[in-house]
Amino acid sequence: MKKILCACALTSMLVASAVSASEFTINPMVGASHSKAGGTNAAVGLEAGYSDFIFGYTYTGDENKNSDTYDFQHPDVNDGISVSADTFSQDKYRAHSLYAGYQFDLGAGHLAVKAGVEMSKYSVGTGFDLRENGDGGITNTAGLNVSGSSNYEYAPMVGVGYYMDNGLNFNLHYTWQDGQRDMSYSASAYNAKPVTSPSHKVKNDVSNRDFSTVMFTVGYRF
Repeated sequence: MKKILCACALTSMLVASAVSASEFTINPMVGASHSKAGGTNAAVGLEAGYSDFIFGYTYTGDENKNSDTYDFQHPDVNDGISVSADTFSQDKYRAHSLYAGYQFDLGAGHLAVKAGVEMSKYSVGTGFDLRENGDGGITNTAGLNVSGSSNYEYAPMVGVGYYMDNGLNFNLHYTWQDGQRDMSYSASAYNAKPVTSPSHKVKNDVSNRDFSTVMFTVGYRF
């Protein structure tokens, strides 16, 4: 009798585990995001589902770098001295979103509505390096670097997704925010010896840059 009871209990546990496991889903996603400030960039995401509830994460970002080199002849040509200047600039944007959603039966699949928050960070940098070249090689070097970075900014995010019964799904997310954010700037320079300035915080420095993002991804739910 005890053996029968143990067998029944074990069978019930296995059935319950199988039913519970079937309620969980994993949905990796890939696609693209677009904003006026950053253009079009790759986007990735991952969703976990339990029953009709959805919890997700997405990531997108962009980075732009520019550099140029200029050569100048010293006014006194007899000295045989020339000056080279390397200029550079870059900006970087990173955005992470966390959200939750709920799905409804619709046709040959499910329609999900989602809402959450996006956390984004923006940084910039620019500067130059100068080299004075003579017959004996580089005789003097100098440079300046200015960099700025914002704290994480938070913005609302909404989205919809359609999940077909075969696992394929399509998702459209939208996050809106303006380009105004607090930036902390610092500068460093060198002319034989390095000199660094303290950081200075500037409010509403990044203006006229629309970071509102439209993201489209395709996924496959297991």
